[in-house]
Amino acid sequence: MTRFAADIVADLRRRILAGDLRPGHDIPSAKDIMAEWDATMATAYKAMTLLREEGLAAKHRGPGLIVTADAPAVAAAWQPPPAHGDVTRARIVNAAIELADADGLGNLSLRLIGQRAGGLVTGTFYKWVQDRAELEVLMADAVFAKHPPPKPAGGWRAQLERLSRLQWRLYRQHPWLALTVSFADPSLSPNVAAHLAWAERALADRPDAAPLAAALANFVRGSAMHLEQEDRRARKAEAEADAALFEFGLQHLLDGFERAAGYHLH
Repeated sequence: MTRFAADIVADLRRRILAGDLRPGHDIPSAKDIMAEWDATMATAYKAMTLLREEGLAAKHRGPGLIVTADAPAVAAAWQPPPAHGDVTRARIVNAAIELADADGLGNLSLRLIGQRAGGLVTGTFYKWVQDRAELEVLMADAVFAKHPPPKPAGGWRAQLERLSRLQWRLYRQHPWLALTVSFADPSLSPNVAAHLAWAERALADRPDAAPLAAALANFVRGSAMHLEQEDRRARKAEAEADAALFEFGLQHLLDGFERAAGYHLH
């Protein structure tokens, strides 16, 4: 793989994320790629191969490629191939997630993480993770990376319901997650930010799409955070009641979206 082919794919991936290339749209042909990026024919065909391998493009009835239905989710979840140091950091993050799932965020220790991550020495942790705060951000982003937003389907409300329920399941599967996730800084949590951006696109007809998307994300997170502060045994016994309360709040919040500022969405 040449770096130039990877750069072409990166540019097209950004266009897919921005909505400039949508599912079903034609991918630029090899001739178009050669002209736009001043690429050789070999590089253009390599880029087209990479697009197919990533799941961003597929063959159509004609001679070219089209954007796949899954391309927006695939592009949102994409991460660069890890270097050696990133592999070590990923081991640390995955070990921390497993321990937090089992024993809670408060019981994490560098010693236990090091043991689970393959015998890492505690003193070397800060080569890979700056501090506890960064570790928690990386943990949250790693969970969201495995669960990209769903395929857009239906109206704005149906889309937001599916996204909210997905986030709710993540918070329930990882009780510590609501305490660590942040929608405030996309540069720190790109996979978390992808959920927020997806919600904004679902509300694209609204001038207040960004604050509404943030309000919805924080409602789901806040509901889950309240449960994390309760005793685990009591929470398990009341799981059905918790889910019903969440659904009640979600539906009324979306009712408010529909009435807000006199706008009506279809």
